[in-house]
Amino acid sequence: MRPAVATISSHSALQIMKGAKMEGLETILLCLKGREGLYERFGLADKVITISAVEDLMKKEVQRRLIGENAVLVPHGTLISGGGLEEFEREFEPRVFGNRFIFRWEYDRVLKDRLLLEAGVNVPKRIASPGEIKGPVIVKLPGAEGGRGYFIADSPQDYAKKMKAVRGRGLLRDGEEEDVFIQEYIIGVSLYPHYFFSPLTGKVELLGCDRRYETSVDGIGRISAKDQLEIGLTPTFRVIGNSPLVLRESLLMDIFRDGEGFVEASKRLVKPGAIGPYCLEMICDESGKLYTFEFSGRIVAGTNLFVNGSPYSDLIYDEPMSMGRRIAREIRKAAESGEMDRITT
Repeated sequence: MRPAVATISSHSALQIMKGAKMEGLETILLCLKGREGLYERFGLADKVITISAVEDLMKKEVQRRLIGENAVLVPHGTLISGGGLEEFEREFEPRVFGNRFIFRWEYDRVLKDRLLLEAGVNVPKRIASPGEIKGPVIVKLPGAEGGRGYFIADSPQDYAKKMKAVRGRGLLRDGEEEDVFIQEYIIGVSLYPHYFFSPLTGKVELLGCDRRYETSVDGIGRISAKDQLEIGLTPTFRVIGNSPLVLRESLLMDIFRDGEGFVEASKRLVKPGAIGPYCLEMICDESGKLYTFEFSGRIVAGTNLFVNGSPYSDLIYDEPMSMGRRIAREIRKAAESGEMDRITT
């Protein structure tokens, strides 16, 4: 029985299902109530399992259905943003494409920092407490919610003022302030390379790169400096879209160095290591030095730009190759060669 590809109805589900169908695999959509009409428009789901919340994945009847369909769950950012990952690691019985144990390292900013340091990449300095702020920092709220509520501060007093505003907007719950992550702010160009590591070939592939459009930090540039000061807006970094980016070719050596360093570090710290798609979220400063400030251990939404492939995937493949299709191809080839245990956990 050929494997089916299952995913949750958000983030990059359309691309994942499209890629699966291009590789001849059946698709199963775990569809959140109220979103059925959206996904019916595209006709990419062969079967639909309706759920009320992401937590419904842990229900025995949902898991039994996925196992009965020989489904492989392809995780994306919606799974990681909800937390509850230790329970998912232990008790979710269907196959998961990739390393299910790395998602907790993505969610926990201390573990995330540890893995990036192990990878040998340049990492912005972490600030241990608000009292140690002596220059521009970026303040990140707990979880993986696309930059929601992030802000920049340049002093302990500025931090306190803006944190009060964040709490007032309901973006931080009681008891969560101790989990806030404060990091040196690097001035430069943000870039998000889309990597794929195949255990079947042992190779790291670069399949694309994007930049994120973040509100209100990008939108504020349309307002004059005078008006910005008068309205007292505290811009945040919630992602609302992505745009493609092609890098200077000379940067690619460093991009691959850091991507391969991440794979090797993950093998040491989070066995069996990185599998399939991941992203190192970077800033390139004016000297061309790359700093990695985050990682995502699964498909990122910026890959949605490249449903028919990117300039980088075109250099590797003589056919359209999205990240969704690359995932499906890895699943199909592993099933055909009897190596599913190498690509799933």
